[in-house]
Amino acid sequence: MQDICVIGYPSRVGGADTELDHQIRVWQALGLKVHLIHTGSIDDNLRAMKMEERGCVIHTPCDWGACKGMHVISYCNGEFLKSLEAIKLYAKSTTFVNCMTWLFDQEREMHRRGLIDVFLYQTDHAREKVQDELKSINSNFRWFKVKPYFHIDEFPYINDRPEDQFRFGRVSRDDPGKFHPAQLWVYETMVAPVLKEGLILGLNDNIRNKIGREPNWIRGVPAGGMPAQEVYRHAHCIIQMTETYENLPRIGFEAMASGSLLIVDDRGGWKELVKHGQTGFLCRDQREFVYYSSRAAFEREERKLMASNARQWLEANWGMEQAKKEWSAFFDYLDSL
Repeated sequence: MQDICVIGYPSRVGGADTELDHQIRVWQALGLKVHLIHTGSIDDNLRAMKMEERGCVIHTPCDWGACKGMHVISYCNGEFLKSLEAIKLYAKSTTFVNCMTWLFDQEREMHRRGLIDVFLYQTDHAREKVQDELKSINSNFRWFKVKPYFHIDEFPYINDRPEDQFRFGRVSRDDPGKFHPAQLWVYETMVAPVLKEGLILGLNDNIRNKIGREPNWIRGVPAGGMPAQEVYRHAHCIIQMTETYENLPRIGFEAMASGSLLIVDDRGGWKELVKHGQTGFLCRDQREFVYYSSRAAFEREERKLMASNARQWLEANWGMEQAKKEWSAFFDYLDSL
C-alpha cells in the first residue's frame, strides 16, 4: 500500500485530532503518502499544523473523488459518517475510529447499511463496550486494534520543578461531564507539607455551577486559554477525577511525558496507562484521591521515581518502533480485504 486518505484534519485541539496528528507521523515513517480531505473549511488553526510542509497532500474540502482507489480512515468525525455514502463510491475501503466508548446514531446507521468496512479501536475495553450492539446491527462487524503512537518530543520531561509549594493541575475539555462533583473537595481536603497551588485548564461557569467556585489558591483557565504544556510545567501531579468513562485519555500520555505524576480514576483508559504504585496512582473513590494526592505531596522522592518510571514506560510501549509494528499489521489487514 502506497497511499492512505484521511477524511478530516489533524489539530492540536481535541483528543481525536491530536491523535490523528501523531499517527500521521507513523504512516509517513512507514513510507505511506498521506492525503487529507477535510470536512469543513481549512482555518488558521489547521493551517498552523503545516501538514503540506510535512509531506501530506491537501485536497479541496469534501472532494470525495480525490480518495479514489485509496484506503480511507476517519477519526471520530461526524461529517465523515454523514457523507459516507458518497465517499464509499470512490474509496477502496473505509475505516472509522470512534474514540468514545459509545456509538453515534449515524455510526449505527452506516454500519447497518454496510458502509463501514473496519472499526478501529485503541483499547479492548472501548470495543467491548460497543461490540455486542454493533454485531446485532450487522453481523459483518470487522474490527482491528492498534495501540497508538504518542509523539513524545512535543512534551519535554521536567524534573526540576520548585518544591516551595505542592503544585497540581487538571486538563480536560470544558464539559461538565468531565468533572466529578467532588473534585474541589479533594483539592481542599488533601494535605501537603507546604502550601498548595492548583491550575485547572478547561474551566467555565457551567462547571463552576456543578463543582463550586475554585479558591484563590487554584487558578481556573478557560479551554484554549494556555497550552497544555504550561500546566505540565507547573504541576508535580495531575489530579483528575471524572464522571465519564475515558477511552484512552491523551492528557495521560502528555503528563507522563512531562514528568507530572498521574493520580486518576481506577477505570477505563486510565488503567491502560497507569501501573498503580509504579507509574502513578489509580483511585477507586474520592477518599483514595485524597490519600494518594497527600502521599505524593509528602513523599517527594517516591513521586519523582514514579514520574521517571512513567516516562520510560511510555517510551517503551507507545513509541515509534512499537507503533510501526502495530500499524503495519493493520495495513496488511486492509490489503487482505
